[in-house]
Amino acid sequence: MSSSREPRGPRIERGDAELTRASLVLGLPPAMLPALVRRAVQTSPSFTVTSVDDDGAVLSRRSATATGDVAFRLTFTPVDGGTRVDGELRPPSGTIGASVKRRDDDATAFFEALAAAAGPF
Repeated sequence: MSSSREPRGPRIERGDAELTRASLVLGLPPAMLPALVRRAVQTSPSFTVTSVDDDGAVLSRRSATATGDVAFRLTFTPVDGGTRVDGELRPPSGTIGASVKRRDDDATAFFEALAAAAGPF
């Protein structure tokens, strides 16, 4: 028996040297997202929470090569039946190659942790 629902999961745009983009739609109101982001960060060793509210969040990247200005910016947009989370992560200046893959992997891991923290929502 097949379902008409598409599989829910994060969408990650990988491989761009300038920017990693990620998005995920959750069946939760924006007011629940700050706690969810904090929970996801606890299971994702690559980021710490810099700031978070009902509109979005800024996460700092934990990395030996990342500087203090490296931030994963998240926005929370109400959509029909929930909230869309969009994220943008730019590299520190002067990084290429393996650093892009690592940045993409870190973004993917965080969004997967966010989806897992939301459970069936």
